[in-house]
Amino acid sequence: MDRADSPISHSSPALDEGHGHCVWKASALALFLPGLVVAAGYGAFLLALVLSGKGEGALARVCLLVLVIVVPLLLAHAGLRLSTTQLTLHPARLEAHPGFPARDPEVISYAAVTGLSLRRGLSGWITGAGSLVIERGAGVPVIVSGLSSPDAALASLTARREAVQRAVLTAC
Repeated sequence: MDRADSPISHSSPALDEGHGHCVWKASALALFLPGLVVAAGYGAFLLALVLSGKGEGALARVCLLVLVIVVPLLLAHAGLRLSTTQLTLHPARLEAHPGFPARDPEVISYAAVTGLSLRRGLSGWITGAGSLVIERGAGVPVIVSGLSSPDAALASLTARREAVQRAVLTAC
């Protein structure tokens, strides 16, 4: 099982022929877009204040604080989530790592999955990313946010889940 701090390849969703598993990663654009929008908005407002001669006021200081403290924190959080968010489909189970601040991935058997859905926020509609919600019989749902190709992940996970259910029914 991969740990959150282990080296991870940043390839596109692919089937690893040797191990028989699919891997999906987070979308960099979807994760960094909110921080970049905040930086652009506050930067433009600060520039407007400076150009209007109010660059020494309290609003300008607030804008400067946001640009110096909040934006780097948003970008660092996005970078940590980018490096830790992953969905891996193995032949008998799935590993869903929701990303930072979670340390370890959730390992779920396909039989335990009771429902699947896809959510998209505003940045998801812009970038094509989305959140995969994996509901299970026992416990809270696992949400893997910011996947770069959530439709393909949902389709592959649904197909594997149905194949496991068919195998169980034929065995009975």
